[in-house]
This record gives sequence, structure tokens and C-alpha cells, in this order.
Amino acid sequence: MTIRDILTNIRERLQKAGIEDFEYESWVLLEWKLHIDRAEFYMNPNGEVKQELLEELEEVLLKREQRVPLQYLMGECEFMGFDFSVDERVLIPRQDTECLVELAVEDIRNIKTQNRCELNNAEDQKNEQKVKVLDLCTGSGCIGISIAHYKKNTDVELFEISDIALETAEKNIKRNNVSDRVKSYKMDILNEYPKKKYDVVVSNPPYIEKAVIETLQTEVKDYEPRIALDGGEDGLVFYRRITETAHNFLKKGGLLAFEIGYNQGESVRGLMQNDFYDTEVIKDLNDNDRVVIGKL
Repeated sequence: MTIRDILTNIRERLQKAGIEDFEYESWVLLEWKLHIDRAEFYMNPNGEVKQELLEELEEVLLKREQRVPLQYLMGECEFMGFDFSVDERVLIPRQDTECLVELAVEDIRNIKTQNRCELNNAEDQKNEQKVKVLDLCTGSGCIGISIAHYKKNTDVELFEISDIALETAEKNIKRNNVSDRVKSYKMDILNEYPKKKYDVVVSNPPYIEKAVIETLQTEVKDYEPRIALDGGEDGLVFYRRITETAHNFLKKGGLLAFEIGYNQGESVRGLMQNDFYDTEVIKDLNDNDRVVIGKL
């Protein structure tokens, strides 16, 4: 079987299995398991492939046909230009979430500028404190770790209820070489809250309505962790709890930034209207409501 035949076979099987982006994934599988990129393919489409590599490809292809997410099969995912380990214990990072990171980074930049303007001399500027960032419901840790990458003047703490998700987050802290500035902790935010205060709080909490979960894409409802999806009957359980308790762990004037579902913008903004100012609903690149922000 030639490389061209193999690629055609992958395409046809993925398309038949209902994989939406079967064309893209075909090339990913070809490069990942057979070590053949597009340039090599076009240089030698009629080349042969070793049997042992074909066996490895077949093993993965069978799982993908069962709709196991490609990122779980590969064990990693790119987010904000960095590589993160992912598995069935955590949600797969999405590009839509990057706008949450970008907003937090911009706010931290403004905090840094303001702080430096208020310091009297170079020695004070040298010794100024780092910006404290909290990532609630962290999962893989991709949000908090990415913030730490882009803003070196931060101390970031990741909180998560799931022990097995925390194992992945801690793996990603080490993988991305930010152990000196990023720490992870177990916490059930629905029943407790952090005991210190932060300059910035970000969260991508579970926000899918319980009744909607079974209608989601197979890769999501059957393979991604239910605990990271279920936002209660109305999808707002975590937003309600975090906004109600934020004064305990967010500094006055500090930023609270949520990722939300496409239809939750005004509902979440409404939860913030009593205790927050400068609230705003922000759209992602697909023009869907994606982030809600406000200052305490």
C-alpha cells in the first residue's frame, strides 16, 4: 500500500465515522504515526511504509473511529503557542479560551504599569510585589500557566476539585518550566474559597446545562470528564458561587474574568451587576459571546 493509498484510506474512514474535520486529521495522523509531513508526501506519494508503523496507525485509527478525541490519543494539545499534556482527566483546551488569557494578560500589564508609576524610586520598583493571579477550576492548567508564560511578574495559583485533574495540571507546570511561579491546590469552590486575595481571578468553570450534556458532540459527552462539563440545571452554579464569594479572595478593583457558553453572556453579567463595575461581555473570533469581565 502506497502513502497515497494510506492517506485516502484514513480520509474515507474518518469521514465515514462522522469526524467533521477529517481532512485535517488525516494529515495529522499521517505525520504523527508515519512521520510523513505534506512536503514529504508530495515528494514521494507512491512510497511504501513499514508494516510496524502501519500497525501503530491502525491501532490509533480504530480508536478515533470510536470518536475518542484526537488530542487524547496524542496525549497533548497546543494552546496559546505552548504544548500541554491532556488526557481523559481534563477538558481539551480550545482556541476560544485564548481570549480569556489575552484579557487577563492585558489587565496584568495595566496593573504593572500603574504600580510602577506609583513607586518612588528604582529600588522600590526592583522590589515591587508580583501580581497575584488565581485560576479557578483549572483542569489542565492551560489558562493559568499561559498567563505565567506571558507575564513573568506574576505568581499564579491553580485550584481544582479533582485529584486526577490536578495530576495533569502539575505535569503541565513542570512541562512548561513554570514551577517557580505556578502552584496547584485542591479546592471545592462550591463549598469553600481561597483564604488569600488576588489581583486577578480567571475561571473557565463547568457551564453546560445538565440536560444539554447528552446532546453534545460524541467526543465531548462520551469522553471528556463530566465533572468539568456539568454546570447544574441552569449552567450557572459555578458563576453564582464565585461571584457571591469573590469579595473574600479578590482585591477591591481586581479583575474577575469568566469563560462562558455562547448563550450565557447577559445571565453571567447579571450575576455580577451588584458587586462589580465595568462589566462587559466579550465575543470570540467566531462572534459568539465567550468572556464576561468585571472589576470588584
